[in-house]
Amino acid sequence: MDFFIDKEARSWFQGISDEFGSAHGSRPAPDFDAFYFCFIAGIARRRKKHLSVGQTRQLVNYFPGVYDGRGSLLVALFLSRVLESRGIDSVERQNVRKVVSDLVHPQSENFLSDEGVREFNEYAFGGFEVLQEWFDTRPTSLDVFLRTFKRRIDEAIPT
Repeated sequence: MDFFIDKEARSWFQGISDEFGSAHGSRPAPDFDAFYFCFIAGIARRRKKHLSVGQTRQLVNYFPGVYDGRGSLLVALFLSRVLESRGIDSVERQNVRKVVSDLVHPQSENFLSDEGVREFNEYAFGGFEVLQEWFDTRPTSLDVFLRTFKRRIDEAIPT
């Protein structure tokens, strides 16, 4: 199953998407940087949202470019948030195994089952709402966006 981006998010990022880069020699994946920012905001603020297929645009079924080597880290972050949201402590081995077996598929290009990808996408969809709350206007400069994004993430995640 593929990752999807909210069509509005795709449009919202247009002012800076030309500044997004891809690693030399990597498989291109337009809009994945925008998807990543949405996902991280959703995870940080614990926000998920369900969207219909008509409200989304299909991306890829793998972690492209610079995300390729970090896909397992993103999946671990996702699993941590899912376990927390379900009130499951990491010492509850049977419950942790159940969640992991439901959401992870190690042979998949993105390490996730179809259910896992659906929920992963829901964090990205919810994260786009978070970004709209954090920014008064659409971003027009990647530098300004990144500084504000980092500050907001730092505020959202207790130290």
